[in-house]
Amino acid sequence: MENATHDTRTALLLSALACFAEHGFDGTSTRMIADHAQRPLSLLAHYFRNKEGMYLEVFQYLFETKLMRKGKPPIPDEGFQPRDKQDAIRILRELIHDLFADIVRDPRNQDPLHELGSRLWIQEVRAPRESLRPLLTQHLTPVAATMKSCIQTLRPDLSECEARFAGASIMGMMTGHGFMSGLNRVVWGESLNPASQFEACERLVDLALNGLLSGTRP
Repeated sequence: MENATHDTRTALLLSALACFAEHGFDGTSTRMIADHAQRPLSLLAHYFRNKEGMYLEVFQYLFETKLMRKGKPPIPDEGFQPRDKQDAIRILRELIHDLFADIVRDPRNQDPLHELGSRLWIQEVRAPRESLRPLLTQHLTPVAATMKSCIQTLRPDLSECEARFAGASIMGMMTGHGFMSGLNRVVWGESLNPASQFEACERLVDLALNGLLSGTRP
C-alpha cells in the first residue's frame, strides 16, 4: 500500500510539473493535472489540498532533485566563507556551474524532467508568486550569501550594496541565457552556442571573474 501511495503521489507531482511548465500556473487546472496523471481528481486534494499546494510541492521537488548540489556538501544558511581569493574563485566557479546546469538546458540532455524544470523555473523568475517566496528564500539565500562572500573576498573595495548587485548580475547572465535562448539564436545566429554546456558556462565564469578581478574604481 505504501508503494502504491508513493507511486500515485509521484504521478500527480510529475503531471503537475508537466502541466505547469506547459501552461503556467493560471493556465493549469486541477482537472488537467488529474487527467494527465490518469488519476481521480479527488486524490489531488487528498495529497496536496489544492493547486497552490501542488505548485509549492513541485518546486520543493525541483529543489530536492534538480536544483541542489549533487554529491556536494549542502550550503550552510550563512553561506560558504572562502579562505582567500583563490578559494573564492574556486567556490564561485563551482557555484556558477551548478546554477548554469540547472537553469540553461543542454540540448544533449534528453531528460524530460530537466527540460520541464528549467522551463518552469524560468517562468517563475520573472515574478515569483507570493506563496513561493519563503521556499525560494530558504533554498536560494545560502547560494546568494556564498556568492556575495566570494565577491567581497575578490573585491573588498565594494560596498555591501555593490557586492549584492554584482551577485545579482552574475545570476542574471545565467538566467538570461536560459530565458532568451530563442531570441539569442535569432539575433546572434544559430552558431552562438559553444560546443558544450561546460564551455558555455566557462565563458560566463571568465566574464564574471574578469569583470571582478580587473575592476578598479575611477
